This record gives sequence, C-alpha cells and structure tokens, in this order.
Amino acid sequence: MKKIWRETLDRVTPYEAGPTLEQVVRELGLPTVLRLSANENPLGPSPRVIETLKAEAGRAHLYPDGGSIVLRQALGAWIGVDPSWLIVGNGADELISFIGRAVFDPGDEAVLPHPAFEPYTIEAVLAGAVPVTSPLRGYDTDLDDMRARVTARTKAVFICTPHNPASTLVPRGPLRRFIQSLGAESPLVVLDEAYRDFCDDPETPDGVGLVRDFPLVISLRTFSKIAGLAGLRVGYAIARPEVINLLNRVRAPYNVNRLAQVAAVAALEDRAHLERTRALVLAERPRLAEALRRRGATVPPSQANFLLVKVGDRAGALRQALMKAGLLVRDGAGVGFPGHLRISIGDAAGNNRILEVWDRTLS
Repeated sequence: MKKIWRETLDRVTPYEAGPTLEQVVRELGLPTVLRLSANENPLGPSPRVIETLKAEAGRAHLYPDGGSIVLRQALGAWIGVDPSWLIVGNGADELISFIGRAVFDPGDEAVLPHPAFEPYTIEAVLAGAVPVTSPLRGYDTDLDDMRARVTARTKAVFICTPHNPASTLVPRGPLRRFIQSLGAESPLVVLDEAYRDFCDDPETPDGVGLVRDFPLVISLRTFSKIAGLAGLRVGYAIARPEVINLLNRVRAPYNVNRLAQVAAVAALEDRAHLERTRALVLAERPRLAEALRRRGATVPPSQANFLLVKVGDRAGALRQALMKAGLLVRDGAGVGFPGHLRISIGDAAGNNRILEVWDRTLS
C-alpha cells in the first residue's frame, strides 16, 4: 500500500486543550464556572477593545493587513524598537512553528527544559529535529545542564522565563552569562517571555535588551495574558531585522486576522487596563501563595499569573472538589508535575473560593 503519512507524526502527541468552558458548564449543571486552568486574564479585555471589535465587525469581509504594519508600528513605539524588528503571529504558538520551519533540518537538535510548554517539542519533532531535554532543578531551569547539552548539532535553545508550568524566573545575570558562553558559533536562543508582564523581581531579564546585544536571540511575547486577547490569538517576536526577514519567508499571507490586529492596537492604547490586570495579579498572587503555604502546600516563587502548587496524593481529590464547586484548575500531571495543581490567579473572590473548597476538602 502506498505510504501517505509521515512517520514523524507517530512521535507527536497533539496538544490537549481540554473541553470548552461551555461544555463544562453543561456537564456540571452549574450556572457559571470559573476557569482557573488556562492562565487567562481575570478582568477580560479592555472595554476599548470590545468597542473596537464591534466597529470593525462590518469589515470582516476584507482581508487583513498582510504584514500587520499598523500593529507592528504600535508595538514598536510601545517597547522601543523599529517595526522591522517585529513579526506578528497567530499566537506565540505560530511563531514557534515559524522557527521550526525556518531553522531545523532533519537530525538537528533543539535543547529545551523539561517539562516545558509542549509546542517547543512538537515543532522540533515535526521539522525532523531531535529534542534534547534538560530536567528542571526542582522548579528552576538548570542553565548549567542546558549548556552542557549544547553540541555542534544544536540549532536552537528554548528558554521560558517565567517558566510554564513551574512559574519560576531565569535571572538576568545567569541568563546573559549563558548566552555569552555560547560564543561565536551560538545556536538560536529562543526566549519565551509570555508571562513577563507579571514579573516584579528586579532580576527579571529583558528580552529586548538581549536581542539588541546578541544577534541570534529571539524574544517571544503575547497579548493573550496581560491584554486578555487569548481568544483572538496575537503573539509577536522581537529579533534583529535579518532574523525577522528569514522568519517572514515561512509566514503565511494574512496570518493574523483583522479583528485580532485592531484589538491588539486598541489594547496597547488602553494602558490603564493593562496596569489594572498587572496590579490585580501582583496583589493576589502573593496573598494566595502564602495562604496555600500556611495550609501545608509547597508553592515555588511565581513570577507568572499562576501558581504551581504541590498537594501530593490528594491533588486529584482536590481538583475534583474544586470542579464540583465550579472552579477549574489544571492537573499538574498533565504538564509534567504529578501531585501538583496549576492555579491561575483570579480576582479576590475567586481566590477566596479556592481556599474555602481547599479547607472543606483537605481539613
């Protein structure tokens, strides 16, 4: 029989996003469900974004700006780079696929922490590359171990800071020294900064500065978290213009739809809403973490908009109890941390409900 499908597909496990919120509401028979499993913005999008989407809906029959020019101009002004240093994608996931298509030949290697965001591995495998995994040191990225795994075959190194799902930061000093140690024959260094907007640690690295200083660094960022645009899928990469030019060669025309583009521009224009989201997370994150530690849980120091919480063998029972109460949290086993729960930071009322169910279930 004629062979049709690539053997590589046997090595790929599709990303499981889980049931939709509407499905869960129907299955549980509850009037509302609070999803704290997907690291979504607890405030939702800016009112300015909603009004912009309403105004733009009548133009949905028109193709979008193929190069996201207006959005790149707004982004460039926001973060202080020329638009030629930016490329926009249908979520950061698509940008990772660009890297896979533009960088890897069969047999190349990609060094990445484990566990980590699944698309790093998926895109490397689909391109025929070999993922070389570096175990976390507890909850921290082990840069020394990652450096030891870099060889002449390494085409890219993926570093996620703050790390998903561990929530921890890669400090700026060690990260800079790691990149410097790669030398003149450095592979591409992909710095995933999806959760950077929620950092308050003075050691937070700055991907923009690293891109300016090192020609083979790419910073990935997103509108999904801080701007509340997860449903519209807008991510962007910052890199040297020569790198952006190469990534554009594998980008499909019109890859970011027009509603997503205008919504992202509107989100940048409402700085107050972005600050409200950040302020909420920075207030509620330490409060919830400390409350869970007082209850005996292990909670690594988070710099993201979620906590990774070690519960032990009662993690499953607690997750089920929370679900029955209309509170969805992520099973840590599904992201490489059995015995843990990943809990998105909600508003004060939602976080208090987490604690109430916790006390009823584990007391």
